Amino acid sequence: MMPDGSPWPCISIVTPSYNRVAYLEETIRSTLLQGYPNLEFYVIDGGSQDGSVEIIRKYERWLAGWVSEPDEGENPAINKGLPRCSGEIMTFHNSDDFYLPDVFADVACLWSYNQDCGVVAGAFYYVDGSKMRAAPVLPALPHEGPIDLVITVEPWRLHQVSLFFARHALDAVGRKLREDLIYNADREILYRVCRNFRTVLSETPYAAFRWHAGGKSISNMFKADMEYADLHLSYHYEDAEKDRLKRIVANRRRAKGHQRFARMHGAGFDSLRAWLKAPVYHPSLMWRLSYYDTGLRALGIK
Repeated sequence: MMPDGSPWPCISIVTPSYNRVAYLEETIRSTLLQGYPNLEFYVIDGGSQDGSVEIIRKYERWLAGWVSEPDEGENPAINKGLPRCSGEIMTFHNSDDFYLPDVFADVACLWSYNQDCGVVAGAFYYVDGSKMRAAPVLPALPHEGPIDLVITVEPWRLHQVSLFFARHALDAVGRKLREDLIYNADREILYRVCRNFRTVLSETPYAAFRWHAGGKSISNMFKADMEYADLHLSYHYEDAEKDRLKRIVANRRRAKGHQRFARMHGAGFDSLRAWLKAPVYHPSLMWRLSYYDTGLRALGIK
């Protein structure tokens, strides 16, 4: 029983995976070793041929279910798992990330005191290879919401790796990821929930996000940034001010994408062109020292 004597709410986790044998076991163990008494855990594998299936079978008795069959990618795999979930709290968690110890109990307690909320969001750590960075990244919102993140120009930070959704919220907005979005489907479903329900923030680190070259968004960061901007521009408002705000947010993401491309791709014409293009979308970048530092890298001076 929970500290107040009530039953622990069911938490449902869906982990999509494809050829992630290097990380999958750590992800599975980090979920099962929470010791949470009411866990529903599904692993949806896309037909891996790298030994992943053997790892899944090793933990089969503690899973609510699993499959290994060809699919069309991560989002369809998650959409295959979410309808199976029955938990009052649910989320999806990639097979190269992992949970930190004893976080499910914290999530459950926060949810139990805030059952009208749509999201419980914790802090998270970046992991470079196998090394965890020293400081966690805290969640942040201008206010608890409901809030339309499409047009929010104030700084905010919510990361999928440490998000837990209320079932009633997902059912209200659609318990399905958009499969036309390659890199930002997690963000889009978060927008749907936050627009309709408030968010509860916890400074407790819930999970670790692995930063590695094989990560989908990491290896295609520029494309992810451009899709992010296009996602914002795809929203339509009758209000001219809201339309203006969405363009500001989209342009800031385009600028960030170009600057990151210039910083990460070394000296060369493509990097220099991206660096020069960034302030076209976000002119105030030209007042920041980091912008000129990136320029020196693009020119091969630094």
